[in-house]
Formats: sequence, C-alpha cells, structure tokens
Amino acid sequence: MRKLIFGLTALLLAGGLSFFLYTFYAKHEGGRRPIYLVPNNAVYIIETDDPVKNWEKISQSGVWLHLQQNRSFGELTAGANSLDSSFRENETLFRFLGSRQVMISAHMYKKNDYDFLFVVDLQKVSKLTQLKNYLYGLLTDDFKITHRPYHGKEIVELYNKNTHNTLNIFFIDNLMALSWQPSLVEASIDQLEEPIIGRNSDYLEIKSEIGDDGMIRFYFQYDYLDDYLMAYMHESNDYIRSLSRDLSYSGFMFTLDHELLNLKGFTNVNSEERSYARTLLNAGKGAIHIPEVAPQRTAFYMGMGFGSFSGFYEELESWKKDDPDRFREYQEGIDKLEKFLKISVKENFVDWVDDEIAFLQMQPQGRGRTNEYALVLKAKDSDEANDHLNFILKQIKKKTPVKFKQVTYRGYPINFMSIKGFFKLVLGKFFNDLDKPYFTIVEDYVIFSNHPQTLKDIINDFLDENTLANSLDFEKFRDEFQEESAIFNYINVPVMYDGVKSFVNTQTWSGMQKNKPYIYCFPQIGFQLIPDDGLFESRLVIQYLDPKEVERKIQFAKNPELRKAELYGPQMPSAGTLNNNFLLGLIEEQELIQVEEIAPEDLDAKQYVERYDNGEIKIEVSLRDGQKHGTYREYHANGNIKLKGKYRRGKQVGMWKAYDEEGNMIEKKSF
Repeated sequence: MRKLIFGLTALLLAGGLSFFLYTFYAKHEGGRRPIYLVPNNAVYIIETDDPVKNWEKISQSGVWLHLQQNRSFGELTAGANSLDSSFRENETLFRFLGSRQVMISAHMYKKNDYDFLFVVDLQKVSKLTQLKNYLYGLLTDDFKITHRPYHGKEIVELYNKNTHNTLNIFFIDNLMALSWQPSLVEASIDQLEEPIIGRNSDYLEIKSEIGDDGMIRFYFQYDYLDDYLMAYMHESNDYIRSLSRDLSYSGFMFTLDHELLNLKGFTNVNSEERSYARTLLNAGKGAIHIPEVAPQRTAFYMGMGFGSFSGFYEELESWKKDDPDRFREYQEGIDKLEKFLKISVKENFVDWVDDEIAFLQMQPQGRGRTNEYALVLKAKDSDEANDHLNFILKQIKKKTPVKFKQVTYRGYPINFMSIKGFFKLVLGKFFNDLDKPYFTIVEDYVIFSNHPQTLKDIINDFLDENTLANSLDFEKFRDEFQEESAIFNYINVPVMYDGVKSFVNTQTWSGMQKNKPYIYCFPQIGFQLIPDDGLFESRLVIQYLDPKEVERKIQFAKNPELRKAELYGPQMPSAGTLNNNFLLGLIEEQELIQVEEIAPEDLDAKQYVERYDNGEIKIEVSLRDGQKHGTYREYHANGNIKLKGKYRRGKQVGMWKAYDEEGNMIEKKSF
C-alpha cells in the first residue's frame, strides 16, 4: 500500500512536468497501446481511462475516509490528499488535458519486494504553448533534471532534492512510463520490440471479455502469485504454488458502493497443460448448501461444487493419466487399498457423494491448538452413506489392530476411520492434512476431522443453530453471489485474524496488530468461480463496515436484549439468529469463572488430566462418553486450586468457585 500511494502521488504530481518534458523530448509518431510498455513479470495491472474523475469518487468514499483515520494510512495518503487539493485548485487545467488512459503494474524487482511502473497514454497534446507556460513554473530549485542513455533510448531522471528520490521517466510515441525503480523503466524499454503480455493469448482473451467498461479494471497474472505473496508470508505452500501453475489471468471490473467493493470478471486456466483447475472447470457446478452445517466461527470456507462428484472424480482420474508416473503411483495406491480392505473406492465412497464438498478452517475453542479443520461431503442419501462407511469400518476392524468404540454425542455417532492417506489419494494433495480422521453424519452431510472434539463442537453449533446459514450477516453477503459455482471461498476476517499469524512473516503480523480495527472493518470476503464456456466467471466481493456499525454490533453481543429489541420487538428469536459470525474474535469475556476447553484423544477414557511443563496437574476432570461429567478441578502453577465445580453431561451444574494464587476465593457462581 505504501508504494502504491507514493507511486500514485508521484505519478500525478509529476504529470504536469512530464507533459512539459514530453513536448520537448518526444515525437508524435503514431499510437502504441500502454500494455506494450508493461514488462512481462507484472503480478497485477490496474487500468483506468479517467484517473482524475475516478480519484474524485474514491477520495469521497466511506472506505477511504475511514481508512484515513488510521494514523499510518493517513500519513501514506497525505500526498494523495494534497494532490486532491491541487486537482480542485487547478480543475480547469486538468479538464483541459482531458481523460488519459493510465496503467499501474506491480513487479517483483528483487526477492520479497515489489514496486510499481506507471504507463500513461498521452494521446495528442494540443495547445502546447499555453500548457508550456503554465507548467514551466514547476521547474523549481527543488528538482534536478538529468538524462541518461539506455539501449539507444533516453531516460529522464527527475531528482527531488528534499526527499532524495529519483523518478525515472521514459517517452516513446504517445506513451510515458515512469517508476521509482530504474530497473522497471529499463525492463519496459527492453521489451519494446517484442511485448509479451500485450500479445499473450490468455491476457487478450480476458481483456476481450472485460472490455473497457467500469471505473477501474484489474488484471492478475498468476505466474508470479507465489513470488508476490512471499513478500508477506514466511513460507510458500502447495495451494499457492498450484494456483500459480494452474491459472493464467483474472480480469475484473471494479465498482464501489457504500458497503461493498465489488469485482466481477473472468479467469482462464493455463492453456499449456491440463490441471486441477481445468478438472474443476470441466466438472460443472453445484449448489452451495454446506453453510447449513458450517459453524459461524468458520474462519475460512473453501467449497467445491460439481455437476456430480462421480463426474469430477472421473475428470480427476483422466487428468492424472496425462502424467504416466503420477497415474501409475495413484493406481497402485488405489489397488493396494482395495485389495487390502476388500472394498471399492468408487462404490463405497465416490458414488454416494452428491455435488458439493467443503474444507473448513474454524476458530478454535481454546484447546491450545491454533485452528480446527474439517472436511464436509454432501451425501445423496445419508442412510446410503452411513451403510457404505460402516462397511469400510467393518473391513478396517478385520484387517487392522485399531479398536475404536463408536461414541454417540447428543444423538450423533462419532467413528474413527483409520486409513492413512485416504483423502490425499482420492482427492489430491490439498487434503493431505486430513489423515486417519474421525467422522460423523449430520443431516445429509458427512463431516470428517482429525480430532473428535472438533466434531463435537460442530454438532453443538448445529443443534444450537449457530451455523453460517443462520447468520444474518452471512446470508445477506451470500446474496451477492450466484447460487451455483465450481469454487466458493469465504473468509470471515475477524475470526480468521489470529489464525493468520502462523502463515505470515513477523513484519506483516506486526503491521496487522497495529491496524487491527482497520482490518476488522472489512469483515467478510468472498470469491467465486463459475464455469462459463471454457472460462471461469469470477466474482470477488469485499464488505466494508462503518466503524460505528462495528461498535453497535459489539454492544449487541454484550447485551443481546438490545439486538432483540431492534430486530424482533417482544418476539424471542432463536439463539442462532442472535449470533453474528462477525462478532467472533471481537468480544472479550471478563467473567472469572471460565473453563478451559479440553481435547481428550480417547473418547472412552474415564478421566482427563492436563499438566504444566513441570509435571504438576493443571486440569483434572471426570469423563463420560467424551463429555465432562463429574468433578472439575483446575490449579494455579503453584499447585493451589484455581477453579472447582461439577459437570453433568458436559454442562456446568451447582455452585462453582474461583480462587486466587494465595487460595482466597474471589468469585462464586451457581449454575
């Protein structure tokens, strides 16, 4: 953001001077397209045909005005706001110049760092005498202008004596390119004769679909996604590398209203080879139903829809056949699994899955783990799915020493499927972390997780109506998307916030902590891909929430009666209706009697004990069927009792008491 703001400011402040220089140093020899000056390693490109008019719209938007309250962002935009004043004071001049097409492209000019190149289509400059007289005053003692040759061309260097920065400017025909990084201007010159992006068939395909409408057009090149994100992350991952390899370009038209930043466009897949993305493209689309069981504390939701799951599976197998070694490894794994357990992967697993699956990353319930994960498969018929899964379990028990007794939690059986690497084998490497999972069936959804406690939490959320489908915020946001798609990704930013720490580098996390309120004001982000005649129709929607609305929601969460009074009057809504997924992560509980969640690995165990690093007991509680049932004791690190009370089938009952480290009772509460 810093570089973009400074770059925009430099572009517009230098614009008048550049026109003056252009009059003397450039020739009008015809028209080149701005894209021809953009080097081929552009991560993304922002294009607008009327930067002055569009700047006026953006600078008055609620989003921009709110972000300026952030001290860091306000400092970064000071130059842009100063520029805004200059526009207004010299409106006649800028109207005189007219609209100009501007392209802003981001490039990785060194490892883990990027900067911007600006390309302006000057068109034909008229009334040069008046323009020259007006702009000559910009040549003050604050600037020093030099020229240097590069491969037969001339680069104009505009050195600011106050900031010690040098803006590099290059003119060719009707175009002007400028950047703070001299290497980017040089790269622009190097590809003058053989422009790459401007003649790339994938870019041209997306450009044709997007057209020239919208206040801003945005293009993303996936080849450099991995390199770009490494400027923020401490390590790459298979998911990002796969996107870089499988997708080619996305193009969007950008619109801005009071609450939503809306980008609609198209994405194409890499035309050089078949890929996982092309498999999804060929497999059709499916409805989005899994939010019916996905908890409101879902931080990241990655849903995949198909015409049918069996059709997707056939496409997946066909893709693997393109690589003989890959297919041989896959087929050997399937054959080994089927022969060992005497099952059919297709009949006993693939055929009962319907048209939708989703991977969920959820906010943890305080068990010392950073995140909780689950895979949800929509079944054509839950009874049929249950029969086939029970058959697989029966075969596992015959062939392995694993003994796991089915546990029923609130009416839902939880089982253990001890097959190492099953989901990676069937669905691909993205599901590698889901190994030897537990599973349960809720309505028509089969839910797998590496931890039984996660399944219990999902069951609790479903029965308590705390699902995404019961969230007013989520349902309103989902209206911005089509009902069927191949990919639907959803991020609940406040819930996702803490989980991001393990993925980003230290510098990025430090910046996020300082600007937490300004991150929370974008609470929901959604991305959707819909197959459309060989392309993915693409939608990216970012919700903006006014800070006053954020505060209002916090107050509602602290006092639900306020929420009920506003929405329902005297009527009593369900618990799920009152829970807004946005609020998770915002509210801090002040009550002293707070019980740490536990995560028993063995649901048959009669007692759970957790210890400090020195071996002293921290928590001890009796269990029944994996639930807390009986006496609960929690201790301070010095061995003194901290909290004690009783549970009955997972619920606190009777009188509970809390103590300080010296053994003094500081609170008691009856349940």
